Amino acid sequence: MHELSIALAMADELARIAGENNSGKVLHVTLKIGSLSGIVADSLRFAFDAVKLENPLLSSAEVTIEEIPLVYQCGDCRKTFSSDDMYFPTCPQCESVALKIVSGEEQHIANVELEV
Repeated sequence: MHELSIALAMADELARIAGENNSGKVLHVTLKIGSLSGIVADSLRFAFDAVKLENPLLSSAEVTIEEIPLVYQCGDCRKTFSSDDMYFPTCPQCESVALKIVSGEEQHIANVELEV
């Protein structure tokens, strides 16, 4: 379960952000997680809830996870489209397989609300 190591790294980053802003408490965190990132949102939420029990800075922090869909751009006709097919996608307009991933691989902290 790599979500636990991600939650631990998140706790470290949140502690750094709180320290830089002279805050003693993280209130809310918004994460952007792409559907192709390999992260299971519910598992990450569960892992973060376990990690925050051991960290007073995070004890009351709430987490919102925004799941970012997989979006491709066709290299031939330039059409941008969303797809759930991550293994053998084709362009719905020209059926090309010359595709570039535009979004869906994200995994980052988008916003942090602190008590100051």
